[in-house]
Amino acid sequence: EQARALAVLEAAENDLVVVDCRFTRGKLLIKVEHKDPDNNSVGIAECEKVSRALGFRLDNADFMQEDKSYNLVVSTPGAKEVLTREREFEAFRGFPIIVTYKEPVKGKENIEGVLYERDSEILQVNVKGRIVKVPQSNVAEVRLVQDQTQAP
Repeated sequence: EQARALAVLEAAENDLVVVDCRFTRGKLLIKVEHKDPDNNSVGIAECEKVSRALGFRLDNADFMQEDKSYNLVVSTPGAKEVLTREREFEAFRGFPIIVTYKEPVKGKENIEGVLYERDSEILQVNVKGRIVKVPQSNVAEVRLVQDQTQAP
């Protein structure tokens, strides 16, 4: 809890917010995002800056036991599963997606394919080599397809 308080302070000094903080298997994991995540993202430089400053604060904090070693990991929550922002659609062009319709089309609630193109009027999805054009007015949600393969 005290480590989280220090993380929150350090993040705030960099226009960031802590979205997760936990100590697991000798690692203090801190996840940060920008105060305005819809318009700004966090890069490696910001994570490194918070990590260095927070590491210094933790190393000098009274509540940290001298014999307690830890690895500090500062990162972002990663990509969101549901695409909502223009830059997300640009970044994930060519990735597998599932589009959920507001109103069923030909009896289907959704389609699965590869994100091809998107503008203010139309979402284009490559479904088995065929480009399907979906009016934005009928798009309820666009979700990245999670990789179903398991590492051996």
